[in-house]
Amino acid sequence: MKSIIFSLLILPFYVHAVDNNPAEFSNLDQEQRYQELINKLRCVVCLNQSVADSNAELAQDIRDLVRTKINEGQNDQQITDFMVERYGEFVLYDPPFNQKTYLLWIGPLFLILVAIIALLYFVRKHVHATVNKPDLTKEEQDKLKQALGE
Repeated sequence: MKSIIFSLLILPFYVHAVDNNPAEFSNLDQEQRYQELINKLRCVVCLNQSVADSNAELAQDIRDLVRTKINEGQNDQQITDFMVERYGEFVLYDPPFNQKTYLLWIGPLFLILVAIIALLYFVRKHVHATVNKPDLTKEEQDKLKQALGE
């Protein structure tokens, strides 16, 4: 019951980005390119939202720029290059693999490799400690059997 009330209270406040200048394109292909591009570009103000999802003024400016560039006849690569030149590679959700971003791409793989090696080390250590019985002398074995009542 509480979750239903909470949902009803929060639902009216869930908002989407509103484009102040709705896209006006001559064909459907341009509209699709526009939607793809604004979803691929990150809002540099909001940090973790695409330009399509952000209500920031800068996001509106970027949407306007993309719309203008598409209407001017520029291709997606030219528009993306312009945005990177203007805002840096941070504006891309999928940054290219280069000297500045290699750690971003290889870092997670390195951490996973370290975790797997550590896991294997601890598993082997645990198995070795639990499987190998300590070597007892004949006298110690007899005492142990006597203590266990065998």
